[in-house]
Order: sequence, then C-alpha cells, then structure tokens
Amino acid sequence: MSGAPKAVQLWRYPVKSMGGEQTDRLFLGPSGVVGDREFAVVVAATGRVLTAKREPRLLDATARRHEAGAELTLPDGRRFTTADPDADAILGDWLGQAVGLRRQTGRVHTVEEYRKDPAEPSSVSTFDLPAGKFVDEAPVHLLSEGALRAAGARHPDGTWDVRRFRPNVLLSGSGEDVFLGTRAQIGNVLLDVTEPTQRCVMVTQPQRDLPKDREILRSLVRASAGTFGVYATVARAGTVLLGDTLAAEGVTARELVR
Repeated sequence: MSGAPKAVQLWRYPVKSMGGEQTDRLFLGPSGVVGDREFAVVVAATGRVLTAKREPRLLDATARRHEAGAELTLPDGRRFTTADPDADAILGDWLGQAVGLRRQTGRVHTVEEYRKDPAEPSSVSTFDLPAGKFVDEAPVHLLSEGALRAAGARHPDGTWDVRRFRPNVLLSGSGEDVFLGTRAQIGNVLLDVTEPTQRCVMVTQPQRDLPKDREILRSLVRASAGTFGVYATVARAGTVLLGDTLAAEGVTARELVR
C-alpha cells in the first residue's frame, strides 16, 4: 500500500514505569513484545505494583534487556541487574521504602496508584493488571509521528517527546486510528488493533530532562477525550524490524494522509 506508515522507532520497557530502550527489532510472542514490562517494582508492605503515577521517580531510572533479565540504571549512576542479590535493597534505598523486583508470572497483580495526580492523595485507587502481564490494558502500543506533531500544534509550549507516551512502535505519517478494528500486518506479525489508548497523569510526569506538564493531558482531553495512539494484541507472533510497514486490508493511503 503506497503511503503505508513505517516503523521509525521500536521500544521496549523491561521494567514497568522505568525508562526503556530503543532497538532495531522487536520479537512479539502471543502475549506481546518479548522483554517488555517483564519486571515491576512491588511495594513490600502491600504486595502491590508501584508505578510512576504514584512514584514519578521511577521514570528517572532506565532499564534494558540483559542476559540476567534486565539491567537497571538509577539517576545517581548505580547500575545493577535483576539477578543481583542486592537489587531489592538498592531500589529500596533509592526509593526510601522496602520494595522488590518481581518478574511476570501467571498470577494477577494489583496496582495501587494516584489516578489523577500525586498532589491529590485522596485519588488513590487500585486496579488489577491482566493476568501474567505488567501492562495496564493491552500488550502492544502504536503511535505516529503525525499524532505527535498535531498534538504539539495544540499545545506548542509543551515538550511532546515520544518518551512521555511509551509506545512500542512509533510510526511515520499519521492516522494510526484508521487501523482500529482491523487485523494489520507489520513485518511478519499480525496485530488486532483493538482500541484507542486512553491517557492518564503518566504523560504529564517529569522524567530526566522532561518537565512536569499537566497541560499535556488537558490538551489531549480537549482534543480527543484523552485518547492518543492505539492498542493492539498479537494474532500471529513474529518479528518487527525498523522500516517495516503497517498495512491492513481496507485501509487506503488516502485515509492515512487526512
């Protein structure tokens, strides 16, 4: 299909809510991107998953895949792997509370977080993640450069960096929402594009060189009821490479250049 969007960035996030890593290929299994959200930080006192909605400092740490599972780098320069016997103690020292790194299992994990803003403690709530996954909704997330440009034009004082939105695949062009409800192919992977990505306070949080910006979310709410990007599930496992195109029967080039 002429004009089909291409994968211009590929991302995975080995530890939930921590900064991720770019790569030149993603392997997708039936449950999503291999190595993505494979680990999470769990509060020892409650057994609940800690996210950057409640603890924004998590976004200042980064994680990359490693033969031991994942390698974490904290803002103060400390580096360790998930297999390090002191990993929980290092994280706990940094965060100021007892925590543990937990790997995906078949069980359901519960998140406790601020649904609106960490400055509003009354908004604390809990919800369950899908069984065996550390993703909030769906295992694959797609976003386009065109969506970022359009959103930036509505709030030009904001920093519309892709890191705020944590996609697995950043696409060239625009119009990823036209794939909703389709079975689309990228590389040799088939994806069922299921729903728009509903955004929350996570996109407003500071991380490393990005400032806190509540207007990011407010502008998305005004423009699209808070949705930005699309979610997908894996219908056929395989590999996605940089430059692979996303295409689906019935989606025309005209729709992608609206």
